[in-house]
Amino acid sequence: MRVAVIGATGAVGREMTRILEERSFPADAFVPLASSRSAGRTVRFRGEDHEVGELSLEALRGVDVALVSAGAEVSRSIVPAAAEAGTTCIDNSSAFRMDPGVPLSIPEVNPEALDGHPRIVAVPNCTTITALLAVGPLHRAAGLRSLSISSYQSVSGAGWKGARELIEQIAKLHGHEEDLGHPDAGALPVGDVFGKTIAYNVLAKIGDFGSDGYTGEEVKIMAEPRKILGIPDLPVVATAVRVPVPVGHAVVVVAEFDRPIAPAEARDVLRSAAGVELRDDPANGIYPSPLEAAGLDVALVGRIRQVPGRLDSITLFSCADNLRKGAALDAVQIAESLLARA
Repeated sequence: MRVAVIGATGAVGREMTRILEERSFPADAFVPLASSRSAGRTVRFRGEDHEVGELSLEALRGVDVALVSAGAEVSRSIVPAAAEAGTTCIDNSSAFRMDPGVPLSIPEVNPEALDGHPRIVAVPNCTTITALLAVGPLHRAAGLRSLSISSYQSVSGAGWKGARELIEQIAKLHGHEEDLGHPDAGALPVGDVFGKTIAYNVLAKIGDFGSDGYTGEEVKIMAEPRKILGIPDLPVVATAVRVPVPVGHAVVVVAEFDRPIAPAEARDVLRSAAGVELRDDPANGIYPSPLEAAGLDVALVGRIRQVPGRLDSITLFSCADNLRKGAALDAVQIAESLLARA
């Protein structure tokens, strides 16, 4: 089996390569590919350095599975033709997520989406994955009626350039923290990635604002649960916020169900749910945080509470590593699931 990682030098591509090795994915040949800017660099896989090739249809000839993390524009230009030529493409961009002919899958939540040997499969948005790993099992138990999601997304969601911008701004502000109580707005560091100061700050903007006031990220978070859960008319509202955290996304979920559901039942459901680790004992200081979720293969879920006055509504807090479980691992798990169906 020939396995390609497209975007092999990026943050998610490197994580994909690492996970393929960790999980002993049955790759007889490893084909790292990237843009012309990164071609010629090397990535390490199973103890050997592999030269990164330039992405093209010719470079994908004979590749059985391609894990793609190169952005929506690149995916649209290469994935359909590669799939037509026989390569199963698992795409991490937004290019095909809402295409009715392309499955959108979190294997722990909707494995049935992978039936039928699809040639293109889309990986959901990392924030959607963080939320639905918790919401999916509760939906199966009690029937989801509406959903509200507020996200707290790490800077690595914008790639390593986002992480570098945070690091650089913290360095510039070091020693001047007390001045932030009365900041000189014109002296605050501002970078190209976030457009405002992200160090010591939070930004309620991820993606461009639309005419309805929602950002591009919020539109994704509202649309994708409907497709994944198979509820096309599900009411969903989202607010996406960037926070000065290196790795790990967090979400606050408010979920309304078809019947009453108590926090104790929700904990029982989530305790045995795939892809979830329950951390819900606040009295003893046990609750999730993004830093604790970094590097893990699960979402950490806690702070499970009844919505006051609503026996049919639960609120909870979920955290997951956006580069790993929110992107790279989901792609590899999709590939594993497809192989198991072969």
